[in-house]
Amino acid sequence: MKKKYKFKSKIEKSYKDKRGFINILTHKNFSSCMEVFSKKKSIRANHYHKKDTHYIYVLSGKILFFYRDRKKNAKLNYGIMKKGDLFYTKNNQDHMAYFLTDTHFLAYSSEKRTRFNYEKDLIRINMHKEKKVKELIKKYS
Repeated sequence: MKKKYKFKSKIEKSYKDKRGFINILTHKNFSSCMEVFSKKKSIRANHYHKKDTHYIYVLSGKILFFYRDRKKNAKLNYGIMKKGDLFYTKNNQDHMAYFLTDTHFLAYSSEKRTRFNYEKDLIRINMHKEKKVKELIKKYS
């Protein structure tokens, strides 16, 4: 079931000199950028968005990330995201993050992330209760 992440984006090392480097993570426009820290064994997301899309850039740690399209009988996909990985979550895509270690990441969102807008746009789900998700969490924990 584990496969190459279709949602993982390539990061270019665009500028490099004796001072270091500058990476271009993406050229997309965003309405919000969040810095997030999550403790080991915690769960975030466990929902889908009606409109919002977002990129996640992992600064440190490891995330067991689950996702699937909202289509009937859509296949559950997953991947382990680690430091330096950038990945994309589209709208109408179930997604859930389980943190294998303490993890620090940046989230770039297409919609404003005020409390009101955020709650209005998302639909909560229960991926964490699904048998396959529980099995994978146990396997990688």
